[in-house]
Amino acid sequence: MKKLDKLEKHLGFLAVPNVVMSLIVAQLIIYAAMLTGRVEFEALLLIPKAVYAGEWWRLFSFLITPPYVPASPFQAIFLAFFWYILWMMSQALEAQWGIFRLNLFLLTCVLFATAGAFLGQLIAPTGTIYIAPRFLYYSLFLAFATLNPNIQFLVMFVIPVKVKWMAWILVGFACISLLAMPTIGHRIAFIAPYLSYLIFFKGNLRDSLTSRQRRAKFESERRQTLDAPLHSCVQCDANEKTHPERDFRYKSVDNDMVCICNICRESTSSE
Repeated sequence: MKKLDKLEKHLGFLAVPNVVMSLIVAQLIIYAAMLTGRVEFEALLLIPKAVYAGEWWRLFSFLITPPYVPASPFQAIFLAFFWYILWMMSQALEAQWGIFRLNLFLLTCVLFATAGAFLGQLIAPTGTIYIAPRFLYYSLFLAFATLNPNIQFLVMFVIPVKVKWMAWILVGFACISLLAMPTIGHRIAFIAPYLSYLIFFKGNLRDSLTSRQRRAKFESERRQTLDAPLHSCVQCDANEKTHPERDFRYKSVDNDMVCICNICRESTSSE
């Protein structure tokens, strides 16, 4: 993160506070325009073919489209709740990261998404790739879950679930969606925005992997210690696990305490 610190030192004044709230307000305005029939949802999405045809505004307008268009007032309630959760997570990330890093994280997500869309369209020219701003929400959610894994959300307002498990469920569904996509171009466009997450959290992911490996090694050594016999005869290698009926005693041999079972002691005595 030293590079980010240097970048923030020189460009921090460009950061926009509450940038996610600004996006939410813009999406509310667009949603109101959709309800009145003045704007169509598909007319704002990032579609590389449409941009090639001269609809350059799609390079920016896709960021202010709502995540989806509710079909009923009941679904509109969930949309409002979705926006609230998005705002809450952005506030937490802004407090943990600072304004500049959150801005930079969102900006890199957008740049990767745009580049991925055009690269994907180039690879799959016969298909039509379109990008909605859902990747921003999912990227923010993954970032929030990585930094605050044990915070609980109430699923259906009843069931408490830690955010880290919700993140794994999201990743699982994303993998299924990725496999179901028709072309490699679509897959590239889908994956590209999340490169920003990998860049920002590569240190966290590496530390998490190292920590898991250390815990696994410690657990393996602990089990080996528990499974290892406490007493082992130096003459016949019998121990209390392989021969529980034997009696093991210690004696001093050349100033060293050695273990001998009763069978070997009796054999030595008879000799």
